[in-house]
Amino acid sequence: MSGGQRVPGPTRAPRPAAAIDRGTLARWRMPAPMAMPVSTPASGPTHATVSRAARQPGPDLAYLFLSCGAPRVGVSEQDFATAAATLGVEVAAIKAVAEVETQGSAFNADGRPTILYERHYFHRLTGGRFAKDYPDLSNPQAGGYGKFSQQYAKLERAFALDRAAALQSASWGRFQIMGKNYQAAGYTSVMQMVDRMAASESGHLTAFVHFVQADAAMHQALRDKDWAAFARRYNGRRYKDNDYDTKMAEAYQRNLPPPPQGGPAPGGMMPLPLP
Repeated sequence: MSGGQRVPGPTRAPRPAAAIDRGTLARWRMPAPMAMPVSTPASGPTHATVSRAARQPGPDLAYLFLSCGAPRVGVSEQDFATAAATLGVEVAAIKAVAEVETQGSAFNADGRPTILYERHYFHRLTGGRFAKDYPDLSNPQAGGYGKFSQQYAKLERAFALDRAAALQSASWGRFQIMGKNYQAAGYTSVMQMVDRMAASESGHLTAFVHFVQADAAMHQALRDKDWAAFARRYNGRRYKDNDYDTKMAEAYQRNLPPPPQGGPAPGGMMPLPLP
C-alpha cells in the first residue's frame, strides 16, 4: 500500500494469469458500468443514507459489486520501459515495487482490481460517525483486515455508507495506491481512478508513474534505489514492521535482466576462465 501506515494484509494464493495478447492488448472488453442500485445488507445503512451516497458525482461503480469484470490484463515490457524512461529509473525497480505490493497480481479471480480495505482511513475520512454501528468498517486503529476474499464485501458495505470515503479507504491495483491519493495519481476524482483501474492493468502503471512524480523525495529515492527512503514515503513511517525496504531490495535483484553472455558478472567482474 502506498501513502500511509501499513500492516500485514490478507494472505492470498496466486492465480493463473489470464490469457492476453502482448501484454496490454486484451482478448475481451470491459463491460460498461451498470447503473443499478447498491445492495444493502439487513444490518446496513438506511435507504436515506444510500440515496445520499448515490447522489455523489462520478462514474457509477456499482458494477464492482454486481458482476465480474473483464479487464485488460497485463503490462508489456514496452510499457514498463516507457514508464522507467519517464521516471528515469530502471525497469527492475518498478517491477520490484509491483512484486512486493501484490506479488504481481493486479486483479483477483473475479477480474476486479486487487484491494485492501483500510478501516482507519474510513474512520478518519468520515469523522468516525459510523464507528458505533459498523466497528469493522470504521475504527481509529489499523487492522482487522480479515481474509482476502472479504475485502470487497467490506468495501461494498462502506460504499453504501459513503461512496467517496469508501473508495479512498482502499489501496488499489498492482501498486496498491490508496484511493485517497487519487489526485497525486493523476485523476480528478477517486471514482475516475477506480473506474480506470478496473478497466486496464496499464492504468495501474500510469497511476504509479504519476504518484511517484508527485513526490520529489520518493522519486529521487527510487532513482537512487534507496529502498529504505522509498519505502518510508511509499508505505509510511512503519514500513520496517513488514521489511518493505528489504523485500524491495531483494525483488529488485530478482528482476534485473541477466548479464549478456560473456559479459561482466554481477558486481562488474569478468568471470574467470575455467582451468
